[in-house]
This record gives sequence, structure tokens and C-alpha cells, in this order.
Amino acid sequence: MTSHPEHELPTTAAIEFRDELLEKGWPDDRRIAELAGEAPCPGVATYAVQARARGSLLGVWSAPTHCFLYPDFQFDSSGDIRKDVAELLAVLPGEDDRGGWRRTFWLYSPHALLDDRAPAEMFMDDPMRVITVAREEFLSDPEAIW
Repeated sequence: MTSHPEHELPTTAAIEFRDELLEKGWPDDRRIAELAGEAPCPGVATYAVQARARGSLLGVWSAPTHCFLYPDFQFDSSGDIRKDVAELLAVLPGEDDRGGWRRTFWLYSPHALLDDRAPAEMFMDDPMRVITVAREEFLSDPEAIW
């Protein structure tokens, strides 16, 4: 039986990093609806669920709370989704990432091309620089440099 890395159990470091990120107090569906000025209705897709489905909002699955949480870098000071989030998410690889953690780990890990700042941190000040780095990392053709 061969081992496939994508099916292996998460490492202790990954679990610790995930738990550290979950402690940031990111908003859930209900809080996003409140920020958007919408009343959450049972049985109706919420504002956050619709935004996630459109690719304009990244949600991460929180097993302890049994809901999606939304990393805070995606929102401006008034709670609106930043306009460049959809463009960034379109670049980040989303296949096999239904829980959102692969993209979130990339966004919250220091990156050499961003002066060792995390993309999520840099996104607040310079979203286009983060999008450019993401394009370079995920969309560039590695053979093109030859």
C-alpha cells in the first residue's frame, strides 16, 4: 500500500498552527450576516455562504464549533469584504481544500517574497503585491525560466 501525502494525518505542527489561528476569534456566518446588515434566516443560505460559493470569501472549517469561520484579513474596518479578496482567492489553489486550511496556512505563514511577512498581514496594506506573489507561486510555469 502506497502512502499519499494528501491523505496522511496532519502533523502536530499543523494542528498547533490551526489551533493558534482558530484562537484569533474570526467571525462565523451569523457575525458576517450582522456585519453585512442582514438578518440570518434558518434554512436560507447566509450572506457568508453565498460569498464563499461565489469565491469572494474564504471560510475555514472549525471542527470544534461545527461551522465555517472567516479569516479577518478579508474585511475592511467597517466589516465589508475587501474588493480584492475574490481576485486573490481565484489564484490560490482551492481544489481539494474544501475546509480552507491549505489556503489559510499559506496566507498566515511568513513568505520570503513579502519580506517574511504573512500574506494575510501584507494584504491589508498592499493587496496587489500579495496577489502578484500568489500568481508567481501558483500560476507561473516552472519551465518558463528555462
